[in-house]
Amino acid sequence: MNYELRSMNANELKTLLNSMKEAADVVEAIDDPSLQSRRCWDLTGWSYVLVPWGVRFTHCDFSEEIDVGIEGFPEQGANGGQHEA
Repeated sequence: MNYELRSMNANELKTLLNSMKEAADVVEAIDDPSLQSRRCWDLTGWSYVLVPWGVRFTHCDFSEEIDVGIEGFPEQGANGGQHEA
């Protein structure tokens, strides 16, 4: 069967971010499309910024930011995860 992948939404990405190690795996996959394919992840549109306390994930189509800190718990960005009008 041929399954068509669609880009992960913010909630789907959050399920992968339970630790800094898992966040590092996502960072690596964003940079390596073949790794995404092997893991059946579609991270199209997602980018990341390394920050002093961890990593911030953003998507070109979503206003929400996903912050993963040293504690490894996803936090919502400054807008509280609400989509801007």
